[in-house]
Amino acid sequence: MNAQMFFFIVFALIAIISAVLIMALERIAHRVVAMAFSFFAVAAIYFLLGAEFIGIVQIMVYVGAITILFVFGMMMTEHRNVGFGPDPRKAQQILGFVGVGFLLAFMLYAIVTADLPNSGEPYVGSAEMIGLELYGHYFIAFIGSAFLLTSALIGAVVIARKEAD
Repeated sequence: MNAQMFFFIVFALIAIISAVLIMALERIAHRVVAMAFSFFAVAAIYFLLGAEFIGIVQIMVYVGAITILFVFGMMMTEHRNVGFGPDPRKAQQILGFVGVGFLLAFMLYAIVTADLPNSGEPYVGSAEMIGLELYGHYFIAFIGSAFLLTSALIGAVVIARKEAD
């Protein structure tokens, strides 16, 4: 096992553990921090795979914008009085964690024992090629996602404003 595989496994474990913590933690602020760690770990995996542009976009969009959006949502809503309370389905929760653990073990085993061909030549995607693809072939989907995100932001502001009144 070389250093790249070691760091890939480390960052993958950080991402998976952070994703599980997002669901397991009780306080919303702790969940947002776990989400940011998960996003950073995915960005590190992109860097390891040689996709530096996608890694930088991951950091700017997800770690920066989405995490800040969640923090603003926390600040705009009253979340102190909301309690999750005791979970009556404790057996389902334990079974879910055991299932996730088995899935994680299976995926790690598959990653470590995979016999992938080494091309020796890494894929290099320039920002120009990504821009041509994004604004060429996928322009309609790009505009559609922009409208969707804008409407979600407006909806969040409307919901937060109704709670303030």
